[in-house]
Amino acid sequence: MQPLAALVLSFLAAFFLPVQPQSAPASTVVKEQSRIEFHSSSTFGKTVGVFHSWDADLKMPTDNFADASLTLEIDSATVDTGSGLKDKEAKGKNFFSVKEYPKIRFVSKTIATDADPSKLHMDAELTMRGVTKPVSISIILHPRENGVQRIEGDFSFDRRDFGMIHNVLFDKIANTVMVQFQLVVRTAPSVAVPATSP
Repeated sequence: MQPLAALVLSFLAAFFLPVQPQSAPASTVVKEQSRIEFHSSSTFGKTVGVFHSWDADLKMPTDNFADASLTLEIDSATVDTGSGLKDKEAKGKNFFSVKEYPKIRFVSKTIATDADPSKLHMDAELTMRGVTKPVSISIILHPRENGVQRIEGDFSFDRRDFGMIHNVLFDKIANTVMVQFQLVVRTAPSVAVPATSP
């Protein structure tokens, strides 16, 4: 009878004890391999500006990116166009006005899936020069390899919505500005959370 009783107790313990939950995978943006930039055009050419200093807060409670949230906070004074003259113009009061508005903030609100699992649609809010406007972002997820995944996003905004109404003499600047970001994300494997005693 003793072996049978032990078997029954073991079965009951396995059936009724709570299953150990899995912790959320820890996701870290590898900034050295990531990039945030803007693209603008004018009468005499195109300008690409790269932001060298920024912080990213990516929360992924599950392995599904549709459940994620993303916040980017960019130091506007670190914009680099490769031209000292363009840098001065971009940082000045007619455009980013970096002294008065040192931060550009991007906060995701919702993420929707597409028929193609590698493509998603994100709704977010962009705050720049003290103005907050909604933006729509197209997201592409690249396959994860060895715990590392590349996430690409792009969206556009009308610079006039943020008070950037200035134009350079004889060099008309387009009102639509494109923003592109590429985030390299390293995800640690999920681990079991120890069950607590009742």
